[in-house]
Amino acid sequence: MIGPSLRRRLLRPTFLGMAGVLLVFALVMNQAVDQSLTSGFDAALEATARTLAAEVEQKDGKIKAGFDGEEVDLSAFNRPERPEYFQLWGEDGQVLARSKSLGPKDLSYRPAIDTPTFSSALPDGRRGRFVTLVFQPKVENEDRSLPPAASPVRATLMVARETADIDRKRAAFSNLLWGAGAGTLLLTLLVAWLVVRQGLRPLDRMATQIAAIREECLDTTIPLDGMPREMAPIAQRLNNLLRRLRDAFQRERAFTADAAHELRTPLAGIRATLEVALSRARTPEEYQDALRESVEIVGHMQTMVSNLLMLARLEGGQVPLKPEPVPLRGEIERLWRPLAGQAEARGVRFAANVPADLAAAADRELLAMAASNLLANAAEYTNDGGCIEVSGRSVAGKAELVFSNTSCCLSPEDARHVFERFWRGDAARAAGVHCGLGLALVERAVAVLGGEVSAAAAPDGVFTVRLVLPLAAMPGPASNSVETSGPERVG
Repeated sequence: MIGPSLRRRLLRPTFLGMAGVLLVFALVMNQAVDQSLTSGFDAALEATARTLAAEVEQKDGKIKAGFDGEEVDLSAFNRPERPEYFQLWGEDGQVLARSKSLGPKDLSYRPAIDTPTFSSALPDGRRGRFVTLVFQPKVENEDRSLPPAASPVRATLMVARETADIDRKRAAFSNLLWGAGAGTLLLTLLVAWLVVRQGLRPLDRMATQIAAIREECLDTTIPLDGMPREMAPIAQRLNNLLRRLRDAFQRERAFTADAAHELRTPLAGIRATLEVALSRARTPEEYQDALRESVEIVGHMQTMVSNLLMLARLEGGQVPLKPEPVPLRGEIERLWRPLAGQAEARGVRFAANVPADLAAAADRELLAMAASNLLANAAEYTNDGGCIEVSGRSVAGKAELVFSNTSCCLSPEDARHVFERFWRGDAARAAGVHCGLGLALVERAVAVLGGEVSAAAAPDGVFTVRLVLPLAAMPGPASNSVETSGPERVG
């Protein structure tokens, strides 16, 4: 199941993150403006209360409110609509003065500390703010010769005013803030969409370039010029993949052509032999010779087809493995026995310089197939009186086998191609029954066993194949006594 698009994956967290930031910003700003408006309102309300308190006097031990003078503007407390309120209490809670706007109602008397306190409510139900101010009225005696009262009294003044103005300002700011926030959020979404769209354009362009690649034009690569740095590794890996696919297609085409060529030659030989045998009446012995020659050619074809099938099974991972410790010296000597007679007749010397305790962790049959191919090739191509040597050692936790033979006509450059299918380097190696699959099988078999193989041709005519296999502990004596039939010799 395909997940959400990359655009959605990028836009969703961007939108949610921006919405969260704007929400926090709006709440903080709204709270700050609300506190600022309330603080300013309370400061003005306290200033009014202190102005009224300045007109309250203590005279002969009694509190007198001088609110009737021209120094105090009481118009806000006497207007019929949206009036303000005040009320003055003595120290014993007795009402000393009150605004006409209160009518028969009273403000709630709350004895307070010296610091002005604020509360919200109005007698007529409107939203408003109260300030309660506890103060000591100024003292004034009629007789200047008398000392002031020993115990000055305290008065409590409460002033109330509606908050309609700051409520409107608060609502207007909130509407402006949330409207601007919503607009900013939408604008942010649009900008984010445009940015993501522009940012993903190289990805869309790459997808278009990939879609335009066909199997017949795998030479096409994705250009890296102008590509964002984050996408460059992806493009490079895609180009590497295309190159590997191109090489695989080329190898497949070359393999098909080589296989067709290799099969065409023996088929042409069989047909020529049979046509010659049928061109005129022949003796039974001549027919038998023709049939024997055809059977021999068919045998070579069968060997090549078997090798191709084994190679395909190895490359497809269809060969079951049975890993076990395989003593290498005993295995090499066992595989050489079928070849020893023919080699000795040609004066070819063989030496197996492999330690008796050297063993590899491998599938015995697969290892035998690889080693027998190397020994068979060495016996086939070594010159008369030449030398074949197999040496072994343990290196860095690996078992190493080196197969070498004399009379090599290959150059160091040719040695790099010996593991390619159907490759034969010179006339000597092209002759005989080999078709250029033996070393390809060796390379694939060793790779399946978890090892490595390499070949080298020295200027002195010595051809060397080096096998590196996983090392194993030497099995007990009972394991050395097991004899298995040698694998089929392949070319």
